[in-house]
Amino acid sequence: MVFFKLLITGYLENITSDRKLLEHCSMRMDVLYFLGYDLDEELPWHSTVSRTRQLYPESLFEKLFSKVFALCVESGMVSGHTHG
Repeated sequence: MVFFKLLITGYLENITSDRKLLEHCSMRMDVLYFLGYDLDEELPWHSTVSRTRQLYPESLFEKLFSKVFALCVESGMVSGHTHG
């Protein structure tokens, strides 16, 4: 589940690099809470995230990501507001 939460964070924060994503997440208390990590707990390595991403065919990845994202929206964890 952490993998998909990381990807959702990257999507919402418009971060496309796994390395930058993990650096960003490590500095944000709200994101650490969302991921279920303590302040002193290390996040996965960027290479682990990249390798995990490669395990899924793109079509399955998009389907799983859409489902997890929809569950987050339904539970009120994220909203559909955008800034224009």
